[in-house]
Amino acid sequence: MKKWILLLLILFCFYHPSTGYGQWNFFEHRYKYKLEDVLQAPKLVEKNGYWEGYRDGKLVGYVFLSKNWTKKLVGYSGKHLETLIGMDTSGTITGVKIIFHSEPIVLIGLKEENYQKFINQYKGKNILQNLSVGNEISMDAVTGATVTAVVQNAIILRSAKKVASQIGMIKFNKDKNNLKISKKFTHLNWDELLSSKAVKNIVVNSKDVGMDGEDAYLDLYFGIATVPSIGRSVLGDKLYKETISRLKKGESAIFIFSRGKGSFKGSGFARGGVFDRVSLEQKDRGYVFKDKDYRILTDIKADNAPAIREGGLFIIRGKDFNSTNTFKFNLMFSYRVGSKKEFKSLSVDYKIPARFLE
Repeated sequence: MKKWILLLLILFCFYHPSTGYGQWNFFEHRYKYKLEDVLQAPKLVEKNGYWEGYRDGKLVGYVFLSKNWTKKLVGYSGKHLETLIGMDTSGTITGVKIIFHSEPIVLIGLKEENYQKFINQYKGKNILQNLSVGNEISMDAVTGATVTAVVQNAIILRSAKKVASQIGMIKFNKDKNNLKISKKFTHLNWDELLSSKAVKNIVVNSKDVGMDGEDAYLDLYFGIATVPSIGRSVLGDKLYKETISRLKKGESAIFIFSRGKGSFKGSGFARGGVFDRVSLEQKDRGYVFKDKDYRILTDIKADNAPAIREGGLFIIRGKDFNSTNTFKFNLMFSYRVGSKKEFKSLSVDYKIPARFLE
């Protein structure tokens, strides 16, 4: 047994996910499945990317494969966690089944039965309600595999919301798509950035995570970096210009800073290439950051800005992301209460203030 574990550790040391994905074939798991596994419906009719399920001539729900909707969301190994999902006509999940994954479950401390336990808790939950990892979705079974859990959660919920949007179950508020970021530049100090809501703030107090003291456990700031008055004021002229010059068509960027004992980075990106603590959501689309999307920031250039403990500039690669429209910033982090590892999730809406648009 010791020799087997040693061999796996050696493989892990020499084959990091960011170097290529073919080497993870060793960990591949593929499972047989039937569409009826996730929805009790004798008749299933194939549609565009999903199946309609009928019972006694009545539409009772939908079945869909995640690879048709969220293929770009990948786990620790760099491969998609293929998932079969069932949902009734009210948006309640009727079943979830993993049909393929290549997560190195031994190396990341994830037992197969615990993975299944994590998946099973989605049954009976409604996608129209908030379902975040660490709150409504428990991490107790998979505390050592946060990257896998966060990505799996995103795959299930975003696949379901995309299908729900297509069939008309969910209708999102329409933002004005003809807005553009103003090219005008006004130098703003830190107080002006906060008061204008160009920079949003999330504060988690020590008491919120079971710690003594009145200080903030995590004092986090974020905002869109591609707006001249915001990005140049926060990053400084040199880094702002460099960032804009490197962005490809359709890409955007966001900056994140924090103070306190807590961390928005975690260690998932160092081990698996995925930032498991922060993500963005816009309508039925979600965006998870990888190590290649990240650049370290050590300070805030704006006048009167506080000293920071952590900072990062993240590229939003999704070409369907519209930075002028409202999006949701999701934060999930872990902390300890005694010997137990706990998780907490928070979400904040962000929209570029009108004064920076035209």
